[in-house]
Parts: sequence; structure tokens; C-alpha cells
Amino acid sequence: MRWDFLRQTLRMKGFSPKWIEWVRSFISGRSVAMNVNDEVGPFFQTKKGLRQGDPLSPILFNVVTDMLAIIIKRAKADDQVGGVVPHLVDGGISILQYADDTILFLEHNLEKAQNMKLLPYAFEQLSVLKVNFHKSEIFCFGEATEFEDQYMGLFGCNTGAFPMRYFGIPKNYKKLSNADWLKVQKRFEKRLSSWKEKNLSIGGRLTLINSVLSSLPMYMMSFFEIPKGVLKKLDYFHSRFFWQRDEHKRKYCLAKWDILCQPKEQGNLGIHNLELKNTALLSK
Repeated sequence: MRWDFLRQTLRMKGFSPKWIEWVRSFISGRSVAMNVNDEVGPFFQTKKGLRQGDPLSPILFNVVTDMLAIIIKRAKADDQVGGVVPHLVDGGISILQYADDTILFLEHNLEKAQNMKLLPYAFEQLSVLKVNFHKSEIFCFGEATEFEDQYMGLFGCNTGAFPMRYFGIPKNYKKLSNADWLKVQKRFEKRLSSWKEKNLSIGGRLTLINSVLSSLPMYMMSFFEIPKGVLKKLDYFHSRFFWQRDEHKRKYCLAKWDILCQPKEQGNLGIHNLELKNTALLSK
């Protein structure tokens, strides 16, 4: 990262000269050495760049990448690029950023798309932070799908397919189907395959169900309502693990699963009810 660009960015953000000088000393005025097998090598002075593991690096990185949003905002004000859903958001949405992930939005216009392609290059020349288009994907909607090949050639990206995954969450323009939850079901099956029910007591199996199995779909359930078919399948995994000590012999369930999920204060086992947990997480 270029120090002159970072310095100018900090000035624009209103940081004091003293604070900026402290940052400069961290980036270009420090001496470091490599530790290999507990042997410290010779020290050398750093000139530029943010070091991985430095607690200050994520803050400075976010400050600098915010300049890309400012560049796009100014281009949008000059009508060089166009955002999407301007009827919902004033001026339309052109960029969303989280840490080192960036999503660019633009209306269907090849000329403005060329302008959008130039903006990350301008940011690269200023900051030396490069946008890797080869690891990026492009998604077209509506009339833009007819020009998908042209957009792919312009940005040098492959076309993506829905549902796309963002921070482990599948994103789609329509409601997720049962097939989109297969990854959660496979996680259940993988975890259960490593456990031997016959070597565990009922208390041990109950503890694993509440502490491990019930937490596996927690992340997905925090964002989406779990389909009834998926919920039935996950409850089946819970029930089979709890009742069947021998995987080669079928054993009948001695009580309905809904009864076992009732609280211990009511004389039951207090197994976590995934449907109630899903409702509670969505109501946060």
C-alpha cells in the first residue's frame, strides 16, 4: 500500500497530524526480523505495506478501501455510472463492502459498465491494491442476460450461478429450496458418521445432540426460515442417533420426538426444538 495515498486518506477522514505520524512510524519506520525454528534472523527496515497479523492493519485497510466507494460515488454523481433500485435508494446502490469483499452494482448500460471497469483500475494506481477480476463473478438480470457474454469479456469475469454463497450463506433472488439446505444435512451426516452410538450412554447422546448437533444449522437458521422437509430430515437424524444404539439394527422410538423436546421442568428431556429455535433467531 502506498504511504502517500494512505496519508491523504487519513487527512480526508479527519485524523490529526500526530496520529498520522504514528501510523507512518508503524508502516515505514519499523524494523522486523524472521523467526524460523526459534532462530531470529537479521533485522531489516519496512518501507511500505500492511503486515498480516498486525492489529492495526484491518483498520487501515478498511479506511483505504472506503476510498473506492467514494470514487464510485463521485462517478455516479457525474452520471458516469448508474446504480440499481434508484426508486428504493436515493441515487441507487452501486457498491457494498465488507472487509475485503466488494459487490459492485450497475444498471444495464455497456457504456457505463466500461466506466465502472476503469474505476477499480484508477483505485489500483492510487493505492496499489489490486482487484482480482479472475476470482470474481458476474450476475446478469433481465435484459442484461442477452448481453452476458459482452459483460464477461468486458470485466474478465466468469458468470456466476445462483444460489451464490456469501460468508457461507446462500444468496438467491428467490426463496431457497430444500436442495439449497443439502450442505447442512451433509454436515449432520458427516458428524454422525464419526460417532459410535453403542459406546455412548443416553446422557452422552443427549449432551451431544444439544451441544453439537443442534448448533450445526444455527448460522443458516439465523437468516432463513428452515423448510418443513429439511426440518423433518434433521429431526430424523436427531432421533435416529438418540434411539438407535446399533446402526445395523433398527430400534423403535419409545416416545414421540415432540414430547422429548419439551422442557425438563415438565418431566421431559429438554432437547432443543429446531423449529422454535429458528423462530427465535429470526425474531431477533
